[in-house]
Amino acid sequence: MPPHFQLDEDNDIIHDAEAFSLATESAYQAAYSPLRLYLRQLVVDKVKRENPKLAAIQHRYRSPGLDRLFMFSGMLGNHSFFMIALPFLHTFGMGAFARGLTFVVLWSIYFSGFVKDYISAPRPASPPVVQITRSPAHTLEYGFPSTHTTYAVATIVYISHFMLNVWHISTVWVGLMWICGVTIVVGRIYCGLHSFIDVVGGIVIGIIEALCFVFFFDRMDALMLSTAGPLYSIAIFYFAMSSIPRSLDPCPCCIDSFCATSVTLGLSIGYWIHARLPFLWHTGQSDAISWDLSLTLTQNALRCLITIVLVVAWKVGSKPFIVSMVKYLVPDYLSQVSSEECSDDSSAKDSDSDCKQDCYVAPTASNIKNRRYGSYALMVSHENLARIPIYSGIPITMCVVSPLLFYMFGLMPSS
Repeated sequence: MPPHFQLDEDNDIIHDAEAFSLATESAYQAAYSPLRLYLRQLVVDKVKRENPKLAAIQHRYRSPGLDRLFMFSGMLGNHSFFMIALPFLHTFGMGAFARGLTFVVLWSIYFSGFVKDYISAPRPASPPVVQITRSPAHTLEYGFPSTHTTYAVATIVYISHFMLNVWHISTVWVGLMWICGVTIVVGRIYCGLHSFIDVVGGIVIGIIEALCFVFFFDRMDALMLSTAGPLYSIAIFYFAMSSIPRSLDPCPCCIDSFCATSVTLGLSIGYWIHARLPFLWHTGQSDAISWDLSLTLTQNALRCLITIVLVVAWKVGSKPFIVSMVKYLVPDYLSQVSSEECSDDSSAKDSDSDCKQDCYVAPTASNIKNRRYGSYALMVSHENLARIPIYSGIPITMCVVSPLLFYMFGLMPSS
């Protein structure tokens, strides 16, 4: 059965992280390549050795004040924070920078989730480590690398480049931003949600990803806005989704990857459509939502309100219809797996108020050969496939519908 949560006398979450794995070692031997097995064992052994050290750190330094600080810092690095914060960058006309930063954040989720599924290493075991979190469902994911660390580091490296080399902002502000980032990273260890190797892995992936976007995003952006842009975006999306490693355990990392990359797909298509509606270019930029300092405080507030209401309305209102349409149009791939191998037990991992059901498929020889095991059931469920149009629609709503309403209600710049 999937792990259940318990609370200790201080209302902290405890469960044996190793109990998360539903598969036997022989199943890993049968399903994973030698390289994958080798890397997994390296990380698993390292996490086990670090468990006593993590418990000792908590025993020595833990306090109510630090608990609140690091739980709050964890909220600054979660999906919900970025989902609320990023649309404002687009609404205020930051164009290419907003697209680049959004891509950095969302592809961080994909890359860290990809590695998590590939390595398949559990989080630190609790006990002895105490897991301090407001989102206990996060403990149902694999541990290596830390996703919070990946997109915190990637985001800060990317913004630092612009602050220092483009906007020429004082290094004091850059330093303050890095202090916030270090707080997020240290908090993952303090809260017992990640080991040292998880955090190091997240730092390395975050730096590499951010540097790639710093040096290559302009060319990628030009391709996505070109005449054939949607075709490039769809091809990248398909390749990314089809490349996600199958994990033997029903780790919901793959669902976060579907959601994040669906948003990047919609963002590319949304700006592509916007660039072909010249009556919306009040500031002369085809690749940015029109904005300048001529807008009043009330107009800016209304623009933000319209964007948030539309995004929430689309996400909530479209889901029942799209899920029903997917069930009607798309074959039930899970029916290809024998019913006795798929249980109806479910556990929730909800990073963005969306249900995430777990359906564990026993790793039989046939399932391993056809790559239909573990996370496969999560990936091909109707609910998950419906996330593609739902999450793609969010940025399209922001980039196309919102500016149209700005235009209709006189919320465009005067210039």
